[in-house]
Amino acid sequence: MSLGKEMEVGSQFAGVPYLLDDAAAQAYERGLKHPPRRSSRINIHTDRAAATRAGFAAPIAAGEHTIAIVMQLVVDRFGERFLRGGGFEVALVKPVFFGDTIAAHARIARVEQDHLEIDLWVVNQHGAQVLTGTARVRTAEQ
Repeated sequence: MSLGKEMEVGSQFAGVPYLLDDAAAQAYERGLKHPPRRSSRINIHTDRAAATRAGFAAPIAAGEHTIAIVMQLVVDRFGERFLRGGGFEVALVKPVFFGDTIAAHARIARVEQDHLEIDLWVVNQHGAQVLTGTARVRTAEQ
């Protein structure tokens, strides 16, 4: 099976850096309120005092923001091969603050007969890793 040179073990690719700015913070807050998915409460994502009480210097971005950045990279690269039968597992290892710029990265770790195993990570503008994980992608369209 030939997947092309870009799909060999060790091949790497990266997404476009993404700024989590005030607009992203406001969109997240609107998503919590309209439609209401959660009970209205003060939280570490929208309230500076709550974030400080939790040990953060400022409100932090929701994990969904960071996960979305790395998943967009995988979907853009593999499309249906990921969406239909793929999977992922990630860990959020450091907080992401509004105002941070994050970028997703991936490396082909293993090529099997029916799937690829991909190492995933996201770094902030300081080069600190904020997410680590893996993805599985089918090697062929179905």
